[in-house]
Amino acid sequence: MRKKYPKHSKEDKKQVINLCEAEKNVRQKRRYDVIRLYLEGYRRWQISDALDISENSVGDYICMYENGGIEALKIKKQPGKPRKLSIEQEKELYNIITTSTPEEAGLGVFANWTAPLACQLVKERYHVEFSERGMRNLFQRIGLSYTRPTYTLKNADPDKQEQFKQVFQRYKKTRKR
Repeated sequence: MRKKYPKHSKEDKKQVINLCEAEKNVRQKRRYDVIRLYLEGYRRWQISDALDISENSVGDYICMYENGGIEALKIKKQPGKPRKLSIEQEKELYNIITTSTPEEAGLGVFANWTAPLACQLVKERYHVEFSERGMRNLFQRIGLSYTRPTYTLKNADPDKQEQFKQVFQRYKKTRKR
């Protein structure tokens, strides 16, 4: 016995076509494409072949649409892994890194913050371990950029530096564009 597919209105088809055309997310667009083809009368296996996705996925999307409408097809944001530090701890870490040196934070005689030093600080203060890559990701999330400092000349003459800056500024202003 053949399964009867429900009738859908032209407005349903137009809505799905408009959503397909406007959608930027490829995964979301694929779901709308499945429903568009389904509303045009294609069978599940035909949709699966046309869009190169499994028949199970096609069936899932059609079932979601039939039970919850077009809203049920929306991709939900994945929660991801929970943070290792609380928001307050991240703010405190940000303040420590931006207002003190590693030496002032009690990590030894270092002039600049590095990811390994920040890992060491977090381990000592919050008893949480980070990899270097994880710490650089945390830096980015809390608004810090991870850069290496340039070297400074110990015997640099401040007068010559200032003279060079003035000459350079004059050169910049008179340069033809």
